[in-house]
Amino acid sequence: MMAAADPVQPFGRRGLCPALSAPMRTGDGFLSRIAFEADIAPRDMVALCHLAERHGNGLIDITARGSLQFRGLTLESACVLEKDVLALDLRLREGLAVETSPLAGRDDAEIADGRFLAEDIRKEAERLILHEKLAAKMSVVIDGGGRVSMGDLLADIRLKAVSLDDRTFWRLLVGGPESRALSAGLVETDAAAGAVLSLLVHLAGKGPLARGRDLDRAAIKAVCGDRLLDRVIVHDATAASTPWGLMTTGKDGFALGIAPAFGQIRACDLSDLCERAGMLGITSLRPAPNHSLLFFGASSACEALLDTARASGFITTDGDARSSIAVCPGAPGCASAFLPTHELAAFASEQCAPLLDGSFTLHISGCGKGCAHPAPSLLTLSGTADGLAFSISGRAGDVPDGVLPFQHQRTALSRLARLYEKEHKPGETAATLFARLGKQAIGAALRQDDR
Repeated sequence: MMAAADPVQPFGRRGLCPALSAPMRTGDGFLSRIAFEADIAPRDMVALCHLAERHGNGLIDITARGSLQFRGLTLESACVLEKDVLALDLRLREGLAVETSPLAGRDDAEIADGRFLAEDIRKEAERLILHEKLAAKMSVVIDGGGRVSMGDLLADIRLKAVSLDDRTFWRLLVGGPESRALSAGLVETDAAAGAVLSLLVHLAGKGPLARGRDLDRAAIKAVCGDRLLDRVIVHDATAASTPWGLMTTGKDGFALGIAPAFGQIRACDLSDLCERAGMLGITSLRPAPNHSLLFFGASSACEALLDTARASGFITTDGDARSSIAVCPGAPGCASAFLPTHELAAFASEQCAPLLDGSFTLHISGCGKGCAHPAPSLLTLSGTADGLAFSISGRAGDVPDGVLPFQHQRTALSRLARLYEKEHKPGETAATLFARLGKQAIGAALRQDDR
C-alpha cells in the first residue's frame, strides 16, 4: 500500500500511468486509476462513486481503455482511497495490462474467446515479474473480434483472431493501433501466448523505455522463430465499433452500452444511474473501451435503463456527435492544459453536429501531448502558449498548420460548420468532403479572422 511519503508521478509527459497505489499529480489534485478484471455489481459502482465524493472532487473519468479514474484527491486522501477500494474486494487488474473485450466469452459475433490466452499471459508475466521491468504503459490486447472494437486501442503487442479454412489463428501485430501496427504474421492458438511472452521478455531485456514500436520484422522473427506461420493474409478491416444502446449477448443475454459525454461524469450522477440499474434488476456492469459502460441484465431492465440514461444526458446512439470527439480533461483538471477542452468540445458537438458524422474523430487536446488521441486525426485542435494550434491530418504536438488566438476558437468552428454546409454533397461523409477540399481550404476557413 502507498505510504504518504512515497514519490508520486508528475504530469508533464505522456508515458506515465497512474494507479491506485501510485497516484499522479495533475491540475485538480491527485489522480488514481483502477481497472477491472471482471464485471462488478451496480452496488459496487455506487460504493466507488461515494468514495470519489468522499476522497476527491467527485469527478470520475472513464478512460479510452475502460479504466476508472478518481480526480481531485490529496496525497492523504489517495492513501485512504486505496484502502477503501481494496476493502470492497473487487477483481482489479494488477501488473501488466493484458486486455480483452468486456464481451469476451458472451459475444456470439466473436471469432474466439481471448480470455484464456490473456490469463496465460498474465500469470506467466506475473511469475517473471515483467511489469517491474517493462515500460509503465506497456499493453497487450487480445482481440477475439465481436461487437466491441479493440482496434483503436494502442497496443505494444496485439493478437487478433482470424478464421481461415474453418480454423482459428491469431494475427500478431506490434506497435500502435491496429490500423498502423506492424503485422508480423500468424500464430496458432497453442503458440500464441508463448509468442507474446517471448516478445515481452525481449523488450524487458532492453530496459523500461523499450516499446512494441521498437520491434521490427527481423527481431520478431528471431524471437518467435517457427511459431510464426509462413502464411500471408490480407489485412482485414474490422467493422466492429462501440455498441451503443441495447444488444444481445449470446443466448438469452442482453447488454446496454452507454457513455458519459467526453468520458467524464459526476460521481453523484453515475451513482444515481447505478442505483436505478439495481432497482431494475440489472445484474452487473463493466466500464469498457471508448469511455463507455456496459450494463448486463434482462431485456426489459436494459430498455428501462436506456430511457433513464438518455434522459440523463448519456451517449446512447451511434449518431451522437459527442461520440466523434476525442477530448482530454483539459484545464483546470490537467496542469499541462492551456484551455478548458470540455467547454470547446460541448460547443463543437452542437455547432458542428452535421459534420461530426462518425467518419472522423475531432481531437481537442489541452496541450501538445495529445493524451486523448495519440494517432493522427483529420482535424486536431490543441492548446499552446501562443493560442489554439490546428493540425489537419496530424497529431497534437506536430508542427501545426496554423495557430488561432484563443478568443477566435468558437468562431473558427462556426466557420468550419458553414464550410461544410456550403460544400457538402448528398451522400458524402465529412471525411470525404475534407479530403476533397484539402488542407488549404480547411485552413483558410479556420483562420479567416486572422488574415
